[in-house]
Amino acid sequence: MLLGTTSRNAAVAVDRHYAPIVEAEYPSARVDEFEMGMFVSYDDCGDAWVKAPDGSLAGLIWETGEPAYFRASIAPDEARWGTYAVQLPLPLTSNDEAAAYLSALLPDLRVRWHEWARRQSG
Repeated sequence: MLLGTTSRNAAVAVDRHYAPIVEAEYPSARVDEFEMGMFVSYDDCGDAWVKAPDGSLAGLIWETGEPAYFRASIAPDEARWGTYAVQLPLPLTSNDEAAAYLSALLPDLRVRWHEWARRQSG
């Protein structure tokens, strides 16, 4: 089985003949020119992407729970401004919840994005 994404932020599982098996809608959000979408979501954890206002990307390995944390998982490189392991005591099962989760992460995400953009420009 393979997993792909569609333009609607939905994941599609396909069999070895590329016939669709399951399609799932995942939460997404846009806050202050930052956008978040899911690669995969299991209600209390998952993998997501964040697009900055300039179109550059970062990855998130997210969880719902306590204590809250924000840690670098994969260092930034030329292609992306990092991948971060994050946990917040907020649910992430709907678009409204995704907006609240992204809003809570934005102070940390903005700092990492600005640092990466500064290094890229000179």
